[in-house]
Amino acid sequence: MYKILNMCDFSSVNDLRNSMDFYKEKFQFDGFEMIKFTSKDISALKKDIKGYHFRFFPCWMDLYRENFDKLYEELVTIENIKSLCGGTTKKELVDFYKNELKRATELEVEYVVFHPCNIYIKESLHYNFYYSNMEVLEVVAEFLNEVFQGVDTEVTLLLENLWWPGLRLDNYEEADYLMKNIRYPHKGFLLDTGHMLNNNRELKNSDEGIEYIKASIENLREYKEHIYGVHLNFSLSGEYTNNAIKENEKIESIDIAMEKVYPHISKVDSHQPFENNKIVDVLNIIPVKYLVYELISIDSKKLIDGILKQDKCIEKYLK
Repeated sequence: MYKILNMCDFSSVNDLRNSMDFYKEKFQFDGFEMIKFTSKDISALKKDIKGYHFRFFPCWMDLYRENFDKLYEELVTIENIKSLCGGTTKKELVDFYKNELKRATELEVEYVVFHPCNIYIKESLHYNFYYSNMEVLEVVAEFLNEVFQGVDTEVTLLLENLWWPGLRLDNYEEADYLMKNIRYPHKGFLLDTGHMLNNNRELKNSDEGIEYIKASIENLREYKEHIYGVHLNFSLSGEYTNNAIKENEKIESIDIAMEKVYPHISKVDSHQPFENNKIVDVLNIIPVKYLVYELISIDSKKLIDGILKQDKCIEKYLK
């Protein structure tokens, strides 16, 4: 099992190198999961990059289906479509992810992460979803089959759960559909614990949350043995989310929605450290190969504090 820290590439390569060395030495991380937002060359860091997180474009699906009527109804402008869908044409979208896979292969990572999900911006505020989970997953399988077609790689594709339409990782039929319809053979799931807690807005505390995660995993039956990765973090935002849904139920303006969405999501999905050591019971029932500390912090001091808390929480598991 690898203990991994998530990173993005906004800093210089030299600063990234120094950060990697620091976190490896101080907290015994075995490597890092990278998500790229810039064009800088990070190949000098590849010996420490275990995983590569594909970018997530929340409204990608109707671009792939070339359903431009729905795209313009929801997003209004071509600028919004480009930033939220991964391009302005189906080809641009597919090429973007083929290039993501190429970058991951060049970095010689062991795994890549993809979110099988589609969510429009206003939907993320009022939760009146247009597509069902299965409608999204059918297109996900088609899309990933196109992206991975003919690719010479054995990198493991890990499908990560979200709490919006798509993969929530709490339903056997949906997991079964992805495993049987994505033709790429080297695949599995990545459990994001905070995202799974966001599925259930009635949870009141971490004890209830851990029991909910365990029950959701057991729903997957044999597919729980395909959960090879974990993004370990904590979120308990049901009360906030329920109030936000009521507040935003009549939202119509995409401009207002865009102003609200990022602060809103940061409150729903806070990526705090887990501090209830019963989470070890969850880690013990799945074959974790990649344990990723995916924490959101405003500065290095808060990140260090979060790592220390989570290390203490799962110290028995790490031994």
